Amino acid sequence: MAQIFRQYTYDDSFLKVFVDSKLANEYQIALIFARDYDGAGQPTNGIFQISWDQTKVTPSSILQFRERLPRNVSLKVFVSIGDRDVNYRFRPLDAQSWISNATDSLTAIIREQLYALTLNQIEFGLDIFYEHIDDSVQPSGFAQCMGQLIVNLKAAKVITAASISPSASLNEDYYSLLNQRFLNCIDWVDYQFQNEINSVDSPVLLEERFGAVSKVYPRRKLLAGYSAENDDWTNLSPIVFFVFGSKLFSSKKVAGFSILYHDFVNKNTPP
Repeated sequence: MAQIFRQYTYDDSFLKVFVDSKLANEYQIALIFARDYDGAGQPTNGIFQISWDQTKVTPSSILQFRERLPRNVSLKVFVSIGDRDVNYRFRPLDAQSWISNATDSLTAIIREQLYALTLNQIEFGLDIFYEHIDDSVQPSGFAQCMGQLIVNLKAAKVITAASISPSASLNEDYYSLLNQRFLNCIDWVDYQFQNEINSVDSPVLLEERFGAVSKVYPRRKLLAGYSAENDDWTNLSPIVFFVFGSKLFSSKKVAGFSILYHDFVNKNTPP
């Protein structure tokens, strides 16, 4: 089973990461976030805009990182759409116009804003990372929008991979249905364990949660996600996750891991 490591970031903190080819054979930089909201915080019905720090996340910084990777470790860049903030919840005007706008705007972001990376044969992926969905949106509507967006971008060869990043509150209704309906189009499922609703205070309990998740999503596609942000440690502490993660890694029961990590020494609020 492939060992993937994914870093969610809005800055260039990936330049400080040392990658050991014994631990990962693919590194994924997931840029957070592309949002379908304008500068005034109003929804734009699928017209996405970049919110990561474009002064730090540049084609040159990403290419610099690739030069430092061991030769047998590949690199992919994912554009994560959505947000963790309830103020940027998924709220389309209607499915068809949202899909059309999202396809066009994300194609423009990847082919225009990150054009130099495509010239250097770096592959792109799309990551679905909405932590909040408006009450007016039915699970079938969410699945239709996200699934067709993935289909469109793959068909146009804008992306070569797609992932979804569910967490406990939305997993059962929304993300599981998306996965069922578009199973063959979704390459990875990055389950965000830091968002557990109830406290998980031991590796044994976390292993039970993982067992339940792996009944919904194939283990060969499953990444175990966690956050390095202190605010996310309420229901799951770092020590519990890393003890659990070490066991998963050694037993190869998961395709890889991800972490939400930024440059906390020089942390600024993302745009």
